[in-house]
Amino acid sequence: MKHMRYLFAAFVLASVVSVSAFAGNMHTGAPQPEPTPTPAEVEMSSTFNGDMHTGDTEEATAGDAVVAGALSLLQGVLSLL
Repeated sequence: MKHMRYLFAAFVLASVVSVSAFAGNMHTGAPQPEPTPTPAEVEMSSTFNGDMHTGDTEEATAGDAVVAGALSLLQGVLSLL
């Protein structure tokens, strides 16, 4: 009887998992979005040289100063313990 119970539990678990796998695309009658163009249809230009500009450099140095100050404060607190 115990084997039948385990078999039934396995069947229920497999059914629940398989039902969610069949969900897929649900046709609701809403208009479908335009398909994305294939790479052959897209005109590509490579004018980038690989440099990444992050914007204002003064802001980056100010952030570095704040981080250095916070780490210094943390080191001072830890040295007291």
